Formats: sequence, C-alpha cells, structure tokens
Amino acid sequence: MDAAEVTAVLDRIIEKLAPTTSRLLIALADGTVAGWLNIRCDPHPPVAHWGTIHHVQTRLGVRGQGIGAALMSRVREVARDEMGLEQLHLAARGGVGLEEFYGRLGWKEIGRWPGALRLASDDNRDEVLMMLSPL
Repeated sequence: MDAAEVTAVLDRIIEKLAPTTSRLLIALADGTVAGWLNIRCDPHPPVAHWGTIHHVQTRLGVRGQGIGAALMSRVREVARDEMGLEQLHLAARGGVGLEEFYGRLGWKEIGRWPGALRLASDDNRDEVLMMLSPL
C-alpha cells in the first residue's frame, strides 16, 4: 500500500473509533509509524465477549524487528484489561507465512475461506481464520 491508501484506511477507522468498542494501536520506531492495528468488538450480549483484529500492518523496512509481535502482545493486554474481552479473532492472508507468525504468538487456525482473496486475476489466496483464547 502506498501512503495515500494507508491514509484513506486510517481515516475510515478513526471515524468509527468509539471508546467502548474499538481501539487503534500504533507502534513507533525512531519517531515514525512502524506499524498499527485496529481492534473492534460488538456490544451485543451473544458476541460481546470477543473482538476482531483488523488491518495488522508493519512498515516493510522494520519487519523482522519484533514490531508486529509487540503490537499483537499489546492488543492482547488491551482486549483483556481495558475492553474486558475473553477471546480475539482475525483473518489473515494465506500463502505468505502469516499462519506461522500468529501461531508462534499462540493463535490457532480455526478455518479457511479457500480463494477468498483475489490479489490479481490469476492469484487467489485463502483467507485464514484465527483465534486467540484465553487472553
């Protein structure tokens, strides 16, 4: 994604932030944004005990330095301690090693949507559904 695309996504997320149902976590490295993610939950009783993580991203130049892992550790704390959640869900792009990354952090694969992500006319990827519980 280029800067304009990231800005557009962030603007949409910021518009929808609400203290009881969402957070935006931002990681800084040397004073600049190195990564970010968004967590949201639904206050309706049947699903109020879990949240969903969206838009986990780290800047290419800082990957492999633990920033993504630090964000995921922090969101676990925020979800549990600030939002009162018991479990987290996310959907990750298959075929790029994300299942292994999240697996090392305690996440479990709970399903897949085969070919759900079309990156190009000849490049369909699975969307991998993952869960972390307990927090």
